[in-house]
Amino acid sequence: MAVATAVTPRPDALQRERRTPVWRYVAGRIPQGRPARLALFLAWLVILAGVVGRFLAPAGLWLDEALSVDIARLPLQQIPGALVQDGSPPLYYVLLHYWMLVFGQGDFAVRALSGIISTATLPFLWAAGERAGGRRAAWAALLLGASSPWAIYYATDTRMYSLMALEAILWYLAVRRALEQPSRGRLACVALVTAALMYTHYWDLYLVAVGGLWAVWRSWTESRTGAHVPYAQPGAARKVLWAMVIGVAIWLPWSPVFVFQTLHTGTPWTSPPGPQDLLTVFGYFAGQGPWGELLTFLLFGLVGLGLFAKPGPNAASVVMEVRAQPRARFVSLLVAGPLAVAVLAGMVTGAAFDNRYIAVVFPLFIVLCALGLTTFSSRRVTAALLAVACLAGLLTALGQNSQPRTQAVQVAADLNAQAQPGDVVVYCPDQLGPAVYRLFNVPGVTQVTFPRMIGPARVDWINYVWTIQHTSVGTFAREAWDRVSPGGTLWLVWRNGYQGFGSSCGNLASWLQMLSPDSQTLITQDDTYYEYENLTKFPT
Repeated sequence: MAVATAVTPRPDALQRERRTPVWRYVAGRIPQGRPARLALFLAWLVILAGVVGRFLAPAGLWLDEALSVDIARLPLQQIPGALVQDGSPPLYYVLLHYWMLVFGQGDFAVRALSGIISTATLPFLWAAGERAGGRRAAWAALLLGASSPWAIYYATDTRMYSLMALEAILWYLAVRRALEQPSRGRLACVALVTAALMYTHYWDLYLVAVGGLWAVWRSWTESRTGAHVPYAQPGAARKVLWAMVIGVAIWLPWSPVFVFQTLHTGTPWTSPPGPQDLLTVFGYFAGQGPWGELLTFLLFGLVGLGLFAKPGPNAASVVMEVRAQPRARFVSLLVAGPLAVAVLAGMVTGAAFDNRYIAVVFPLFIVLCALGLTTFSSRRVTAALLAVACLAGLLTALGQNSQPRTQAVQVAADLNAQAQPGDVVVYCPDQLGPAVYRLFNVPGVTQVTFPRMIGPARVDWINYVWTIQHTSVGTFAREAWDRVSPGGTLWLVWRNGYQGFGSSCGNLASWLQMLSPDSQTLITQDDTYYEYENLTKFPT
């Protein structure tokens, strides 16, 4: 006689059934009813606006973008040597090198790499949101990520920050999948993404360190009590830890360069952080302006809800608890942990805490906010809050991306129109050089930078503050003046106020004024630009 038996699916199998890729959901599960279809239409309108915004930016690359291009355009074997002076790992520059070989070095072309990377992050935000909190959290993460003013801005920046965000969400997904089923393929993914993170930016070390410490703690707890994470297989945390160790081992050949950069480059353009910087993260992610201020408060509330709240007795209420909710613990650790370590490291070593570097926690911050949105049982409450967040994000992004980034476009245009062979162009500080140099096209003109009296293509950050302090402004002025051909002109591109320079550049202008009393300032700094500067003409 046959006996029917009921087979209880494993929890991870149930989770796999619930996880539906966003494209399959849209293709095969079109909502019924006018309100649902309208909501879906508006959701994809937000996504479309966010994607388009990732490829729109004012003309002209500012300092960091121009540096990226000038380093990436070098022959491949010369990039590591240039990065010794710059203070960064090589992965992004290698990718940009090959990208420019195919698409060229125009402003739109070099920025498009970040735009494509940022756009590619969106489906992984969906996957991470669904894994952490179900389909509603997946939609929330997707829409918050698409409309994020921070993500849109750095998608138009020729730097590695969009790549950091993509790698961080891939690392989270790889770790979660390996915990559920630690197969060789999944563990290999953990190792490879760990190595990619560390070859992209040094702040990624903080994420890997926090994840590694968590894996050590979970392995130790499991060995003592037998308890393991509900979605993890027994022994999986230890295997994930070893995969991270292999990823770190892949990075070790670069570690001597990292040690040198840590000792000699650092971040001389900013001040050391303090604990208060942890709260500035909300403002960084929300952006500036009135809509950015609204989004700041909203994100702060959503993080609190995601971490401590659970659905209340009715649809529009929540219950706050003192301890973190189980579904948010791992995500919140990977958000707060790297930030806390970064602040602590900055207080000890003087390293910077900057809104660009927090890219390493950005996607997980978005997932945590998505969990906060879905603590309400009411879909209408969730939809209303999400609509306000998306609207505020897109309007803030529109304002931020309409701001011109560098006055170098204006300065280079005047130099191209008036400079003659035999002239000298001096940049003070040297950080103004790369953006103008990229656009300057008059042959036979000597270009030098203060303090090192070298070319303007790149900035040498090695022992930067020491070099400034040990350079005589008067001696530099006379030497630069002696390089001008008879009857020629010295052009000074300058600005006071850069960290470490004090009034050196203003003093340089004064020294040159004594050598050439008929000087004329053609362009005055305009602080509506992100990177602003003066252009002064000193005829011989």
